[in-house]
Amino acid sequence: MSALDAMRIARRELRGGLEGFRAFLACLALGVAAIAAVGSARESIELGLRREGAMILGGDAEIQLSYRFADNEEREWMETLAETVSEIVDFRSMAVAGSAGAERGLTQVKAVDDAYPLYGSVALDPPMTLAEALDGAGGLPGAVMDPVLADRLGLALGEVFRLGEREFALTALLTREPDGIGGGFGLGPRTLVRSEALSSSGLLDPGTLFETAYRMKLPAGTDLAAAEEAAGLALEGSGIRWRDSRAGAPGVGEFVQRLGAFLVLVGLAGLAVGGVGISAAVRAYIDGKTAVIATLKTLGAETRTIFLAYSFQIAALTALGILLGLAVGAAVPLAFSPLIESRLPVPAVFGIHVAPLAEAAAYGALAAALFALWPLARSESVRAAELFRDAAAPRRALP
Repeated sequence: MSALDAMRIARRELRGGLEGFRAFLACLALGVAAIAAVGSARESIELGLRREGAMILGGDAEIQLSYRFADNEEREWMETLAETVSEIVDFRSMAVAGSAGAERGLTQVKAVDDAYPLYGSVALDPPMTLAEALDGAGGLPGAVMDPVLADRLGLALGEVFRLGEREFALTALLTREPDGIGGGFGLGPRTLVRSEALSSSGLLDPGTLFETAYRMKLPAGTDLAAAEEAAGLALEGSGIRWRDSRAGAPGVGEFVQRLGAFLVLVGLAGLAVGGVGISAAVRAYIDGKTAVIATLKTLGAETRTIFLAYSFQIAALTALGILLGLAVGAAVPLAFSPLIESRLPVPAVFGIHVAPLAEAAAYGALAAALFALWPLARSESVRAAELFRDAAAPRRALP
């Protein structure tokens, strides 16, 4: 008898319906759905990070320097490469409120120029442009502050605070920073000021600790890999660090990957637990088919044909369970995408992603094969003599 005969037997056996296989399908579908849902959500976030890389970074590319500004030669090279260059200075300082310095708070200061931001916009309360907020009032330069820090210092709009030796007027509260995700870890709430307003503050004098970033808006179609290589050659030995929109927030991307891997592992654990149900369902089904198997062997069916016939049945049911799991796993992130996007601090592009669905299907097929193989192999131990033996004491043997 051939594989076609085995397929014919399997098709006729399946006409009896899914009785006894509901647990099999449920265990497999739930495990696959969990892995597919986690993988789809992870892929959606990673795709969002890649698509919005320039927005997250604050430019198409960025060159970072430590404890110094770019010299004229370095600045000229950047301006020949980019359409627009924006200089950002980032450092920590103490914001001091009150004439006697009664209130102090640690803040992460970002000093910007007029070109900032290259992409996106800064959201302020009350609504105004960043340029208007930083123009200041009463002869003092303006500053924008995180509401948490303003509450901590007891500052109201229009009141004065000090950074280093320079006084600033609080003109607005910062509600959204377009490049806040890619800015990395900060030790305090954000304060935005103009770079030129810090010239007499003493905070950027030689020997002070600060980081500078030169963000570039590049012409459309620029090869970022080639630009990075050119920067390494042109500015060799200057201590630059290059970042670009291919990985606008590498720390966030790595966190998402690790969290996704952990959740997939949890899904695999659930699939392994469900594998016990798969194995039990297949074993109970094969035990219930002892008389059928014995009859087929009496009629001349080979052991290989019997094994293939029931393997085809389990394969068909596995495919059905995987399809159910993939449908649920793909639909759940889409159904909850508005809620997820509103809670995520990073962009996400939800949709049907083939790679995580294929990964979940592969795990499901592997789990079904592993847990069904042993009970399926027991069909080989059934002999034609079982038709004439007492069913109360069935023969047991290792498959």
